[in-house]
Amino acid sequence: MRVGQIRRRCKQLIKELALPAAIDLRGMCDIVAARVARPVHLVPMSLGGVVSGMTAVTDDGYWVFYELKTSPWHQAHIVLHELSHLLLGHAQDPAVTEDALKLWTPSVDVATAMRRMGLTMGFARHHGYDNLAERETEVLGTLLMERVAPSAAERELPLEGQAAELAAALGPALQHIRRQQGAPAGGAGADADGGSRV
Repeated sequence: MRVGQIRRRCKQLIKELALPAAIDLRGMCDIVAARVARPVHLVPMSLGGVVSGMTAVTDDGYWVFYELKTSPWHQAHIVLHELSHLLLGHAQDPAVTEDALKLWTPSVDVATAMRRMGLTMGFARHHGYDNLAERETEVLGTLLMERVAPSAAERELPLEGQAAELAAALGPALQHIRRQQGAPAGGAGADADGGSRV
């Protein structure tokens, strides 16, 4: 798909969302939650340079984790990237699942895991912008960024309840990945905007 086609698709999606003139990240999460028919929770967390942001799915909805130790504008970009994956239906995309399985469970045979989840693997999958899902997501996230103003108050919210439990569970996994990559938190091995993308 060409960039022009991606932009047209993303602009049409934004039009369908009927965004108000002024909206913050929390308001955007509410709009996305209505669109995907599940709650969307924001969880600021120190991700240690392993990833900038990621989304976990539970029975209670989507949990968007984003880097705590960065600027409010970068946080907005990360969150909008994750929300864009949801809006574009990438949560069920086998390519995204395949990439996530490779990152989070390197000892598991990805083909077997994908079959057991009822998903079909793609032929050639690449990370970053070679992946159509990532290109679409970046375009939509950038277009949404033009409409959303981040709130400085969002970065200081304490973690409670299920958000705290999920963050506690992710901590060891992030430490494991960091050790495997052999890079200090936020150091070598991180991409230009602070971490790998999931």
